[in-house]
Amino acid sequence: MGPGDFRRFRQRISQGLQGLPGRAELWFPPRPACGFPGDGRSTDVQEEALAASPLLEDLRRRLTRAFQWAVQRGTSRREREAAAAAAAREEQSWARLEATLAGLRAELVEMHFQNHQLARTLLDLNMKVQQLKKEYELEITSDSQSPKDDAVNLE
Repeated sequence: MGPGDFRRFRQRISQGLQGLPGRAELWFPPRPACGFPGDGRSTDVQEEALAASPLLEDLRRRLTRAFQWAVQRGTSRREREAAAAAAAREEQSWARLEATLAGLRAELVEMHFQNHQLARTLLDLNMKVQQLKKEYELEITSDSQSPKDDAVNLE
């Protein structure tokens, strides 16, 4: 394989990819045909390029599919990782929320217990006040009857 063969190979590859947008820059740019006009070499290259074109097209399709699959696979993996991270954050959020609710429930139970204690104390105090009122009224009535009794006793 001589230097001329390599040039023909480069030209054949680049000619097969000229019609593909965004793909030609991946390969060598097309070069003028080797040889002089009429020596038969330039027509050989063109014929070889035309014959290789379906192969190159097939190769291009395969590479495109493989690249798209890899991109989709990478995207889906990123999406799965993002979804897993979001699920983990949501789980942590729910755990914090449940812990906060448990704390609030405990405080509510404590406040309920204190409310009952205060109500019982208030009832006890109310009964004590009622009892003291009765005792005071009895004492006053007994004091008011005492002078009358004293007056009656004096007579």
